[in-house]
Amino acid sequence: MNVNDPKILVVDDDAEMANVLCDVLRDAGYAAVSANSGARALELVEEEEPDLVVSDLRMSQMNGHQLQAELKRRFPTLPVIMITAFGSIANAVESMKLGAFDYLTKPFGNDEFLLVVSRALENRELRREVRRLRGELAANYGLSNIVAANPRMVAVLETIRQVADMPATVLLLGESGTGKELLARALHFASSRRDGPFVPINCASIPENLIESELFGYVKGAFTDARGAKEGLFQAAQGGTLFLDEIGDMPVPLQAKLLRVIEDKRVRPLGATAEARVDVRIVAATNTDLESAVAQSRFRADLFYRLATVTIHVPPLRERPEDIPLLIRHFLVRAAVECGKALPAIDPKANECLMRYSWPGNIRELQNVIQSAVILCRDGKITIADMPPRVTGEQNLAGTFDEVAARRLSLDEVEHEYIRAVLAQVSGNKTEAAAILRVDRKTLYRKLEESYPAAVK
Repeated sequence: MNVNDPKILVVDDDAEMANVLCDVLRDAGYAAVSANSGARALELVEEEEPDLVVSDLRMSQMNGHQLQAELKRRFPTLPVIMITAFGSIANAVESMKLGAFDYLTKPFGNDEFLLVVSRALENRELRREVRRLRGELAANYGLSNIVAANPRMVAVLETIRQVADMPATVLLLGESGTGKELLARALHFASSRRDGPFVPINCASIPENLIESELFGYVKGAFTDARGAKEGLFQAAQGGTLFLDEIGDMPVPLQAKLLRVIEDKRVRPLGATAEARVDVRIVAATNTDLESAVAQSRFRADLFYRLATVTIHVPPLRERPEDIPLLIRHFLVRAAVECGKALPAIDPKANECLMRYSWPGNIRELQNVIQSAVILCRDGKITIADMPPRVTGEQNLAGTFDEVAARRLSLDEVEHEYIRAVLAQVSGNKTEAAAILRVDRKTLYRKLEESYPAAVK
């Protein structure tokens, strides 16, 4: 018998029946132990730490349901299979209400018994894997993984800790690249909803005619291409958190529907006649000035006040210089691990450039620069040569403008060429380009549409 074989505890006050089941389990490659009472079973669970309990329902002193209730209280992740010669719907329902994995009525064949055992053990392994993955997510996205020394940023993290378990909606305000989604995830994993899903949606990246169906879902036949039903993101986030990124770009007609769902906690898929109740925590984020948008009738005032129950302003990186050395170290370690390289040192002149640069793309830009530098560096040291000219300040702006003047370009042409150059520098990343240009993405898309229609396809 291998020490890694799953261990199963059989509980039955009929010793002969317990021995038969143990023999069947051992022949199938499992480790099996038995107990002749509920009290002894509880002792053996403590001592042997079995992977599964198979219990008879009718036993003297402590019956199967009583044992099951006690196991659920003391060992909530331990699966239980109930067996009985007196099968009834009421007994089955009670067993399932108490959390039994399955219910078998005697007589049953060995194959049927072993199939249920196999499924119960597979389910336990899946649950363990889910817990492990959730633990990794919490470690990667938890508050402890966010580095900060700047007092304003420390205050942001403290606010997130305070509101994590409150039901209020949270609005994160800040420039693009400041880590709003990372903070939203940290809020989720710090809350009692951490075991539920975290579902993000970027309201600016989805076409206006599709965003409603993405959020609310639809039923078959709701429109021409609806060949089947689709669950909306509200329902996908059931029991967890829905993160509405770039909420300021949500179309005005949809804002009223969103407000209704937030207030009523009910969603109606497109084409459906009935509503479904949803239990979802809303966290929204934007890099636009929503109060100005409200004044200009581009954003509903009632939705703004509903979302801004708790408002958190995330400072840009240029206003938190104390955090730059911490973030550099953090991203260096991460990039070195991802690239399979030893942790590189940073030349003092290169480090000075990193500290002096204004980081218009904020944390996202810093992370990309560090990752690129780790990939390009040689001899275990990052130098100025490993960083882009915009960071090192080596661009000859005077010479550039002399060349532009010599070509007799108009202001529009200069703007369009500069946009193209910035896009080339960031490998076509429009979010990062918009941050460098200090414009919102809608403005960037409009300018691209005017000059380079193919660039927005």
